Amino acid sequence: MRSKSLRSHFLILYVILAVVSGIVVPFLCVKMSVEAFRNYQIQRRQADLENLGESLANLYDEEGGVWKRRRVMDILRPAPQWAGMIIALIDADGREVYTLRPMPMTRRNHNSQPEAQPPESETEHMTIILARNKGRLEIERRIPTGRYEASFITYLMNYTLAGALLMILCACGAGYVVAGRLSRPVILAIERTKDIARGDYDVHEEARPVGIRELDALTRGVEDLGRSLAGQERLRRRLMVDVAHELRTPLTVTRTQIEAIADGILEPTPERLTLCVNEMKRLADLIGNVDALSRIEGETLRLNIEATDMKKFLEYVAESFSPVFAKSGITLNAELEAVTCDVDREQFRHVIDNLLSNALRYTDAEGNVWLRLYADGEDAVIEVADTGIGISAEDLPNIFERFWRADESRTRVTGGSGVGLAIVKATVEAHGGKISAVSKKGEGTCFTVRLKRV
Repeated sequence: MRSKSLRSHFLILYVILAVVSGIVVPFLCVKMSVEAFRNYQIQRRQADLENLGESLANLYDEEGGVWKRRRVMDILRPAPQWAGMIIALIDADGREVYTLRPMPMTRRNHNSQPEAQPPESETEHMTIILARNKGRLEIERRIPTGRYEASFITYLMNYTLAGALLMILCACGAGYVVAGRLSRPVILAIERTKDIARGDYDVHEEARPVGIRELDALTRGVEDLGRSLAGQERLRRRLMVDVAHELRTPLTVTRTQIEAIADGILEPTPERLTLCVNEMKRLADLIGNVDALSRIEGETLRLNIEATDMKKFLEYVAESFSPVFAKSGITLNAELEAVTCDVDREQFRHVIDNLLSNALRYTDAEGNVWLRLYADGEDAVIEVADTGIGISAEDLPNIFERFWRADESRTRVTGGSGVGLAIVKATVEAHGGKISAVSKKGEGTCFTVRLKRV
């Protein structure tokens, strides 16, 4: 089956609606109106005849129970409502008192000659019994051939058909315009997705809104998708460069040392062997971090969730970090409330370790680091704040991206790989929580983790 365009579908729909509303509905209304008018005529004629019978019965009583022809003639005089009727008054003994017959109707042609009325085709009979059985009225009505009625109905139908055709033409025009307006953003979205499929992620020209909320949202969504994929592509390329660089550095150092020892240039001293071991450890840690991030983001990580007293959990972590902070001349402050959450203790330990390690790494001596835990409604809030070097406003939105470094030179010195915060974010989200950060350059940073309380 050959598919049709959105414009064609809308145009066909408009035509169908125009046909239904412009032809079917008006013709049904005309038919119902004609039938209703006919019923009205019948009911009105029935009421007039019953009133006539009542008047004749009253006349009979006034004349002392005798039918007087002249008085009857005064009542049964020709009138418009009796047109086309033969009305005969029959007394109680079955004798005809008086019969009203319609006057012959003629019309003249251009030669002033009478033109005969068309013949009548059918008749209908009706009997009206007078009150108190004083007699009856026998009515014979000639039903006209319907030439004038048919002419009126034809006239009405013709105008209805003309109006319907005009409505269909207007509907086609309106349908064409509306369908074009509706299909334009869809066509643009299709073209944009084709560009994205070819790898052209950047938006070259903003699509103009059409004023329809859903279609404008569709257009914006496709454009946002393109921008997001463009950012992901740039991040992927940077990731490949960073991974290659991170792997190359320890491999180069280790290879250089081992080759020099193998060639007899350097002596295999414990210091040189320790350097090689440290570089290999650095390489193994990097590979492990990338593998952990891949497992967490790929939803292959299985969490061993259990109810945990977060106060005791964080007290233990803070106690284990206290000697390291004291050695660096940094004060670690723990402000913890009693809160219980469902977490995987081993995986969540990596989150707190990473945040505290970053605070230690980027805070100078005599600085302060705070580890806070408190309840906020249905959430448990964990904060790790420091008085360190801080993060600039332009770098802050990117800190949870893989291999992102706000300060390349400082990170090289401190040994960061740029994967830790990405692992932290993925782990927190795997627990159904959220992590955010606020920072000011030169004043410090505060990381906030929110988890559901038990």
